[in-house]
Amino acid sequence: MRTGRPKKERTYNVMLRVRLLPETDELIRRAAEAATRRKGSGDLSSWVRETLVATARRELTKDGGGPKAAAGD
Repeated sequence: MRTGRPKKERTYNVMLRVRLLPETDELIRRAAEAATRRKGSGDLSSWVRETLVATARRELTKDGGGPKAAAGD
């Protein structure tokens, strides 16, 4: 049994819209579904957020800026 404060639900209130080609959309959806099956939970939005944040951190590290923790991360 876990004790302590319950995790606070996060509210995502900033939206990022991206235009995709139909084949790219399908590829991304299939990848998200595969990750969801592997992990046993999750959805498309969660997978996209996690993937974008991880990629952004890698890019900043390559650029010498170091990974910075995003607020609400």
